[in-house]
Amino acid sequence: MKRLAKGAIALMTVGSLLLTSACGANSGSNNTSGNANASANNNKAAKQVELGKLDPANPTKVTFYSYSLAYPTMKAGMEQLIKEFNDTVGKEKGVIVEGVPDATFQQYKADISAGKEVDVVQHTFNLLDSSRLGLGFKAYDDVFPKAELDEHLKGISPNALELGKIDGKMYGLAFTFSTPIVFINGKLFEEAGLDPANPPKTWDDIKKASLQIKEKTGKDGFGLSPQNGWVTEGLILSNGGHVLSEDHKQAEFANKESVDAISMWKDLYTNGASAKGTDAEVSEQFMAGNLGMYVSSTSLYSGIKKASEAGGWKVYGGALPQFGDKESIPVNSGSVLAVRPDSPEKNAAVWEFIKFVTGDRGYTIITSQIGYLPLRTGLADDPNGLKDFIEQNPLYKINLEQLSRIQPVAIWPGESATEMVTAFTDAIVKSVSTDADVEKTLKEAQDQINSMMP
Repeated sequence: MKRLAKGAIALMTVGSLLLTSACGANSGSNNTSGNANASANNNKAAKQVELGKLDPANPTKVTFYSYSLAYPTMKAGMEQLIKEFNDTVGKEKGVIVEGVPDATFQQYKADISAGKEVDVVQHTFNLLDSSRLGLGFKAYDDVFPKAELDEHLKGISPNALELGKIDGKMYGLAFTFSTPIVFINGKLFEEAGLDPANPPKTWDDIKKASLQIKEKTGKDGFGLSPQNGWVTEGLILSNGGHVLSEDHKQAEFANKESVDAISMWKDLYTNGASAKGTDAEVSEQFMAGNLGMYVSSTSLYSGIKKASEAGGWKVYGGALPQFGDKESIPVNSGSVLAVRPDSPEKNAAVWEFIKFVTGDRGYTIITSQIGYLPLRTGLADDPNGLKDFIEQNPLYKINLEQLSRIQPVAIWPGESATEMVTAFTDAIVKSVSTDADVEKTLKEAQDQINSMMP
């Protein structure tokens, strides 16, 4: 179909992308599968992969571009992850990882264009296909031995393993990751006559509670910024709507179920009890103790918990609300690890790093120090892993339970993915926060995006 000219369209704010990024929900499956012959060929190619030799006396450098290194609440945990690898496995095997902060998701692109070595990227979900096509990122199946890859992936949530696949091949392994949580200010709930230990279950419950909080306390009752990105997709899916078609070739978010979901959100947003502003502004309002409920990722939990303790209130949590008796369908925030090694030796070095940071120790650090989910879910019951941490922070159990019904955020297809994301987000913001007709706005954006489809 006709492809629109690619302009210099700005990406969403970093705060939104962090949560969006992980972006995309899917209408059935946003990660398309290859046919049987393609799968057989992929397996054959993967079996032939050989790793080069590493030399501890002359370590191979791996560059790791990470947005988490650029954010105060995540930096220390990510630095610990890199340091522990360099001091243990890296030292033993002959690998040294250099972390490169990339707050705007632009540094890795600039350095690739400049011909610099960019080996591993903490990559957002939504633009993964674009990077695969234009920036040389490679499928895990093509650079790591199949037997070793299959063995390493044992113990990781099966649903999580599907998130970074395109055309049946893994172009990204889920790394830092969460499902939506309704954070609750226990003090405001109690002042409003509500029970924070019994959180709202449906969107109707959310509306009722938000109005009650506003009436009783004068504080806003609920916060979900239209610019948030990723939670939007879970809301659409939870009402039976779609974002992309099952074959990943058409946008489908203007269907009735999607329109009804966004219309519900508009009603909630304009009822006088919802916080306004960007996602960063809404999160600041919640941390300041001036907001009853806030939907976001557990990556913010450590900061929220510290803020609540300093403010003299307790933070509670609830699952993603549902529409009536329809079970909610959460999508994922966070990132994948995308790779582009350029030699057998670099394949081996990158593989050692991947195995460590997505292994038991890696996910123990990621969850306890940063706040994302342990994709090796068995760690939650492991006394040597995260059992004590989860018991002390039971809010994570909500996240783990939601993994069983998670669907992947949309990986927008082709080289126009950035433009597609922008059009989708702009349409949601306009639909929710202005007087614009929801159905008309979504249909116009859907048509625009479909004209960009490869």
